[in-house]
Amino acid sequence: MDQDMRSIVARMAADRTSGASELVAEAIEAVRVALRDGTEAAEEVARAICEAQPAMASFRNLAAAAAAERGEPGALERFEARWRRAPAALARAAQEALAPEPGVPLRFVTCSFSGSVLACLRGIARANPVHVTCGEGRPMLEGRRTAEALVAAGIGVEVRTDAAIAGALPGCDGVLVGADAVTPAWFLNKAGTWQLAAAAGLAGAAVYVLATRDKFVDLQVGDSLRPPDHDPREVWDGAPAGVTVCNPYFERVALGLVTALITDAGVQAGPGG
Repeated sequence: MDQDMRSIVARMAADRTSGASELVAEAIEAVRVALRDGTEAAEEVARAICEAQPAMASFRNLAAAAAAERGEPGALERFEARWRRAPAALARAAQEALAPEPGVPLRFVTCSFSGSVLACLRGIARANPVHVTCGEGRPMLEGRRTAEALVAAGIGVEVRTDAAIAGALPGCDGVLVGADAVTPAWFLNKAGTWQLAAAAGLAGAAVYVLATRDKFVDLQVGDSLRPPDHDPREVWDGAPAGVTVCNPYFERVALGLVTALITDAGVQAGPGG
């Protein structure tokens, strides 16, 4: 890799707040540029991106498309075309599933930041009054970014501490979360999603995972996605000696807690549905 490409990969590795869709757009462009120097160069860049963001299944599927260029020219272009069509299809599926009656007020709960969730809420809000409660998303506070985007779209929003998010569940129309990876048994998302989904089950609230199909992988690939813990100083800078501070950004959430998966191919009932 040349220095420019190394800089792109390093920047992606340091990104702690962008949603998966934003990172995938940058990754596709990087691999496409590398492909000008041949498939080996494209594969090298794709592998480096996978290592830079080890929680994101989309990058594994992108790497597979880059590798397929050896015997299947145009594989990367087809991957990109599917990826670019997917968000609009996902938003349509979400609107049909979550807001079948125009004009009916709806209240949803979410956490952290998800480009897929944000796009779907914007679509629903065009026909229905929508209010959203969002967890703040410690330690990087991605929930604030979600709140800012929702307000800009004319959507009412309340931000709560992550520890208090369960109080917003009774009577809501559903919990909406994104995913960085989806396997046949579990999905991977921001830490705090598991407790939100479990609390939703106790409160009788439906849980919907919104994810495009580029994030779907088999269990073998899923098990290889091992996001590291991050800098403990983001949680407690100056913790006294003897105190271990853990800062995981991602966690696995069993599909048994999920009411339905909403994808660009439609709605798939979850084991918890």
